[in-house]
Amino acid sequence: GEIARAGGGGGAAAGTETRPLTCTVVVDVRGLGRFDRDMTSHVYDAAGTQLWPDAALVRGVSSQLVNEGNLHTYATSEGQLGAFQNITRVGATRVQAPRIAPNSPVRTDVVLSAAAAAEFRKAGAACRVVYLKDA
Repeated sequence: GEIARAGGGGGAAAGTETRPLTCTVVVDVRGLGRFDRDMTSHVYDAAGTQLWPDAALVRGVSSQLVNEGNLHTYATSEGQLGAFQNITRVGATRVQAPRIAPNSPVRTDVVLSAAAAAEFRKAGAACRVVYLKDA
């Protein structure tokens, strides 16, 4: 399906461009109001520091994956999370408009509490983010 990107072929060297995405952070935004799907999304800590995406992650991933938007995705049910590996779960404290358009009605970015941000960082910078959102 659209979730897995094998990188073609078999063997240990095949698909090395997907190696950074061996972990997943599920950011739960349910109950925080509308959260919009978008090609770009950012995760911030309570102080406003960008946690994700990490520049090193983007450098380590093939341009095809970046362009397809597979660094993050969305789920609307717990059952959909079974497709991902090595999951860390955190809850967002709020959703917000993107920094480049702060007055936009679109909500694509999330803010984490200090505790949730610490869990997010512990998962590693090179993780896929899955937003668990209301249907």
